[in-house]
Amino acid sequence: MQDYSIERSGVPNLDFTGEIIGQSGAPKPSILIYRTDTKKFVGQLRADQKFSLAQHFDNADGVIAWFKYNYSQTIVPAVQDAIEDAAKHDDAFKAAWNEHV
Repeated sequence: MQDYSIERSGVPNLDFTGEIIGQSGAPKPSILIYRTDTKKFVGQLRADQKFSLAQHFDNADGVIAWFKYNYSQTIVPAVQDAIEDAAKHDDAFKAAWNEHV
C-alpha cells in the first residue's frame, strides 16, 4: 500500500492509502483504478500530470458506472483495459465485470 494524493480541478484533492489494481495500457496510463486500504475504490481519469477527474466509491459497480457517465454512457477501450486489469486483481471487480450464467 502507498499514499496517494490526486489533484482535482475545482474540488479538494483526493487523498488515500491504497494500491493500483487496474490501469489502461501505454507508458502513461490515462485510466487508473485503485483499491483503498479501507476496501473502497477510486477511479481516475488523468488528462495530464496536473489535472485529473477522480472519485471514490464503495463498490466496483459505482466505479464502472462513473466511467460510463464520463464517456457518454459507453466503455471506451482504455476504460475497458483498466476494468479488465482490475478484474484480474480484485474479486469484487471480477464479479461486477464478468457475466456468469
